[in-house]
Amino acid sequence: MSRPITIALHGGAGNLVRYRGTGRLEEAEAFLSTLIDDLYVMLEGGSAALDVVTHACVRMEDSALFHAGRGSSPNTKGYVECDASIMCGRTRAAGAVASVRSVKNPILAARTVMEQTDHVLFVGTEAELLAEHHGLAVVDANYFQPCDTAAIATEVPSAHRGTVGAVALDLNGILAAATTTGGTLRKTAGRVGDTPIIGAGTYAANRVGAVSCTGVGEYFIRTAAAHTIVSRMQLLGETVGVAAGTAMSDIEALGGNGGIIAIDDRGNVAMPYNTTGMYRAVRTSRGERLVASL
Repeated sequence: MSRPITIALHGGAGNLVRYRGTGRLEEAEAFLSTLIDDLYVMLEGGSAALDVVTHACVRMEDSALFHAGRGSSPNTKGYVECDASIMCGRTRAAGAVASVRSVKNPILAARTVMEQTDHVLFVGTEAELLAEHHGLAVVDANYFQPCDTAAIATEVPSAHRGTVGAVALDLNGILAAATTTGGTLRKTAGRVGDTPIIGAGTYAANRVGAVSCTGVGEYFIRTAAAHTIVSRMQLLGETVGVAAGTAMSDIEALGGNGGIIAIDDRGNVAMPYNTTGMYRAVRTSRGERLVASL
């Protein structure tokens, strides 16, 4: 019998119900529907989990449909700052970048940190220089097309938390996770959330699970959410659903909100959230397939 494979995505959690009737939910779901099938075909063909989650994040960054990559929104000083991280479950190697302004695909910069340096996290100008040195595409401020133009036109910050991410289990039983974001609309300049923090927004460990988070990052940092989920599975023997649900409940009890995608080493999936919606998609070798927003 062939080994199980699973791919799960999120495109951010928040007050998505406000987009009913605008066509925006349908547009995002159509994009995720195509993407989840493309990624599943990659896994089915033998692609490595790390390559699949990287490709997933690049596609979402480039789409301008989410608060990541091209769709990122300006901070309090009027410019975009992006963060990203990636982790391989087999080796627990990880890479991340924070507060980058000119890198077209921050997830590729995070993977460069993981594979081309002895470090885990690079920030700001030095992260940008590292990306450029390794041949990654750079852009100017005109490249960005904020996805939430309606919120930008008002004085009310967006209630949509736009981090995007992916988790995958490949045919070799290897797990990987990746997360990338432009942060929330009008976030404080210089502020960094959970996305580039290994163990908070992203974590993967073979024979256990892989996690990517979205939401108000401070709460995911304070609860070490991604690592906590994997630890509960490993040390307490909890299912991925119980572990992810408990982490989400802890965040809610502290006053935070957002969502989580998590998978275990058998391809089981959990996608809890405590907002009105979360862009999400999953496909497994057991025939499960879901694309939804509310």
